[in-house]
Amino acid sequence: MIKVLIVDDDNLVRKGLMSMLPWKEYSMEVVGEAKNGEKALEFLAEHKVDLLLTDLAMPVMSGMEFMRIVRKQYPHISIVVLTLHQDFEYIQDCLRLGAIDYIAKVELETDSYDEVMGRIRGRILEEKTKIAAPAVSDEVQQTSYSFYEAIPSENLDDPSHDKLLLSSPFNEDVLAELKKAGLSLGWVHRVSEFDRFLEDLKNAALPPARLTALLNSLLPGWNRIYASVTRQYIELPETFGAWFEVEKWLYKARESLAAAIGKPQYSEEVKECIARAVQAMHEELADPVIASELAKRVNMSRSYFSQCFKDMIGMTFNEYLRSIRMDKAKEYLQYTQKNIQWISEHTGYNDQKYFSRVFYEKTGMLPSEYRQASQSGIQMSDL
Repeated sequence: MIKVLIVDDDNLVRKGLMSMLPWKEYSMEVVGEAKNGEKALEFLAEHKVDLLLTDLAMPVMSGMEFMRIVRKQYPHISIVVLTLHQDFEYIQDCLRLGAIDYIAKVELETDSYDEVMGRIRGRILEEKTKIAAPAVSDEVQQTSYSFYEAIPSENLDDPSHDKLLLSSPFNEDVLAELKKAGLSLGWVHRVSEFDRFLEDLKNAALPPARLTALLNSLLPGWNRIYASVTRQYIELPETFGAWFEVEKWLYKARESLAAAIGKPQYSEEVKECIARAVQAMHEELADPVIASELAKRVNMSRSYFSQCFKDMIGMTFNEYLRSIRMDKAKEYLQYTQKNIQWISEHTGYNDQKYFSRVFYEKTGMLPSEYRQASQSGIQMSDL
């Protein structure tokens, strides 16, 4: 798990980042927050941190000065800059100081959270790969012979495996097709599709860092289904030593997903339909979600869809929908200052009074009471 510290002088920005970004889906955990560089250094002296998200315009100590100190004292920490600026020279200054990436705050206003998180984790993995091995050209894909050809009985550190194969230039179209196949979820229940997915993934011969970044981009889609049923997350290792480790991890991920969303008596096609329905419910949380319409979208009758849904997910369609909406409402109340009407609308309830009644039935507290209790109890620090 990548441990994250958020540094920004605006409390609402910190809470918003903690709440809105899908940390767990990318194997990250926010372990602290600080309102300036000085307080952040105090935190770093006592806690393990892998990733630092920092603003640059802060009181007490400038962001640039803070970055210089971190690079010197904690060279292992990856730094991502939060900025309102998108000026090329300004961004280059940040990168020269050791930042691996930057987030323009406008990105966080467009719901591009998965894109931002995937990019950050990908950069972290790329940095680790650069430290562990010689840099490879961005123009040409160079793949370690040992990575794809090694077998479990071999010593992966053996110098004889240092041979590099020069292959075709990296193809973005191939990457897009692999991502599409990975998100289709047909391979969860169809052995033939899973075998084809594995074969295509291996034949693409992506450099290890790019391969890991690709798998990382698939995790949010898988975890929307897996976590909603199990309350746990499928996690990706920080690195893979060889292809057989990737293959083993994918087999395990497939077993986890299949166990979460399918029972033996249903066909693979039915399991896939219910998986697609659950994924759509999460992606369209703020919109009207009606069982009959969703059943039609996945080519099932309303009654059979409802029966299969309850058997596989363990709740009725409406119970599950209410559960994921209330979970999202809790996040908004806990970590943001959005008003109750906004939260109501963004969790699928146009009627604020009805939303408050449902929330009370679920939690025993009104939304305003829950916000007050949670924010007074979960404040990570006064930094």
